Amino acid sequence: YDGSPAGPREDVALELGYDPLMFLEDASATYGDAVGLRLANARVVLVSSPALAKKVLMCDAVDGVPEFQKEGTAFFPGSSLAGNGLLVSDGETWARQRRLSNPAFRKAAVETYAKCMVDVGAKIIARDWSRRGVRDVYADFNDATLEIVARALFGADVEGARAATINRAIKDSFEFFGRRAATGMIIPEWAPTFDNVRYNEAVKRLDEEVYGIIAKRRRATARGEEHESLDLLDRLLRATDEGDGSVDGVGDGGGMTDKALRDELMTLMVAGQETSAILLSWACALVAEHPNVGDRIADEVREVLRNKGTGSTLDAGDFSKLPYTEACVLETLRIRPPAYMVGRCAARDVELRPGVRVTKGTTVLVAPYLIQRDPKYWNDPVAFRPERWLVQSPYSDGALARDALKSLGPNDAYFPFGGGARVCIGTGFAMLESVLLLGMVCSACEMRLPPNSGPPKPKALITLRPESIELEIRPRPRKV
Repeated sequence: YDGSPAGPREDVALELGYDPLMFLEDASATYGDAVGLRLANARVVLVSSPALAKKVLMCDAVDGVPEFQKEGTAFFPGSSLAGNGLLVSDGETWARQRRLSNPAFRKAAVETYAKCMVDVGAKIIARDWSRRGVRDVYADFNDATLEIVARALFGADVEGARAATINRAIKDSFEFFGRRAATGMIIPEWAPTFDNVRYNEAVKRLDEEVYGIIAKRRRATARGEEHESLDLLDRLLRATDEGDGSVDGVGDGGGMTDKALRDELMTLMVAGQETSAILLSWACALVAEHPNVGDRIADEVREVLRNKGTGSTLDAGDFSKLPYTEACVLETLRIRPPAYMVGRCAARDVELRPGVRVTKGTTVLVAPYLIQRDPKYWNDPVAFRPERWLVQSPYSDGALARDALKSLGPNDAYFPFGGGARVCIGTGFAMLESVLLLGMVCSACEMRLPPNSGPPKPKALITLRPESIELEIRPRPRKV
């Protein structure tokens, strides 16, 4: 149809499935920043410039409906695990759930989870990283971030046997999604294949536990019982929809149903656990390649703790005192973004720019992986240089570049957490968790790539995960 972006004539599903990153790089190099693709039976457009990313992610609304939305996006199927949570819902369902969820992710609320993050980090270091040896860092961080998100969501209700059940079921579910992404075949979840049966059993176990916790909390609330420290479930239970202050944002004064609560809790578990594990694993791999970076993080943490006194540990108040550690996290997200592609679906025919149009129902893939490594927008784009985030940014009114996780980054070319109204609700949680844990492991340990092994290779499935990250860990000598 006239105005569709140019692209390969043949179906590219096999090429994309074989090596997604190389395909993305080749397609954008050959056809430019808007590429028309045929993937199986779907019409898809790949965009890889800040201007087009902004058009899609921060899109206009016509008659209250955004030009691009989640519903109908190919290759980003919903599932019985996440239900109709924030990750996949649209329209008023999404808007209401977002309004109800926002208070649980404000800065003051997120900071209350710092103790749990530090406790889990200390446990992992003492148990697994206190002796010299080679560790599967990705597996360790998967365990750590799963425990953190479960404790942040459910507090003391996930201990012992219940914690083990939830952890096992979540791992079974993630393994299922990994296998499904690797094969490229999406068999309906109701089909009685061996893999589906095992996955559906995992979801059933999770549902039993989560609905049980919700019912227990509702009974406690009805009796007027107060939790000593609020977890995310408490905050979501207490939330009422008061609207968002906009002309049409009139809330209904109600809260979440059990089903809506369950869907949001599962969404937060799914979205918040694996991506954080991937981010921390890549950060440690990059530190292992650049030992001076780990030394500098350790010095920064040591200085913060020295000023706090003997026996002290990191807490939420230290986040702003760890600018270099934060810069390392931001730089990791730039060159190894876990969400390497973001999908939307055109809700109507849209002109991306003069002469380039997409038709209603077309999936548009925005590629942070390409834009965040493009030499047109970044100096030395594939180099790991945390210090680039510590300079005055000409794009952010003189603020440090690292302060510009807002909008689409300091130069409109950085959005590891997405952008626009649907920017990741857990950005603050993820940044606090990553900075505290990276600071802790670097101050406790030195990390190196094992002899005769190169840097870990990325594996682009649903997320940009490492194939595996095995690093040589040794306790860091104490400075007197």
